[in-house]
Amino acid sequence: MFAMHTWNCPRCGTSKTRLAPRRGVTDHLLGALTIYPVRCQLCAHRFTTFLGRMKTNPRRNYDRVSVQYPAQVRPTHDPSQHVVVEGILSNLSLRGCRVRTSQRIPMGCQVMLEFHPAEYDDPIMIDGAIVRSRCAEGIGLRFSSLLRSEERRLRRILDLRLPDHAN
Repeated sequence: MFAMHTWNCPRCGTSKTRLAPRRGVTDHLLGALTIYPVRCQLCAHRFTTFLGRMKTNPRRNYDRVSVQYPAQVRPTHDPSQHVVVEGILSNLSLRGCRVRTSQRIPMGCQVMLEFHPAEYDDPIMIDGAIVRSRCAEGIGLRFSSLLRSEERRLRRILDLRLPDHAN
């Protein structure tokens, strides 16, 4: 287990950051000098920092937080949007989520997501998401587009639930 470090985001100032996966030759060369990429969990800014010792390459860019929100998923290929998949949003990050559902949606399918957090009176609408994983318990979605106002509301939820030192 790694010791906790505080890397404040140079863009928004939060300490809710974590090591990001290395990508490309430059990141790997800098890694040899113990300079690693870090991703802000709230504003998505990616920056590098000197760590002074070797680290393993993390798998994910964003930490997920555990939630329990009612959710509806609608495939965007259905113009009438009569196909509605009901489920429970079980984890959430700035760029994706997992929805527990017994209904099947094909991999790669473009969908709209609506979920109702207890923190808000109105549901959050994600205009564009893609089914990136499927299992018996549900589906994993990657957000491809959302309105700035919805992203702000999503960031507020994450800000409340993410630990200050998410590295």
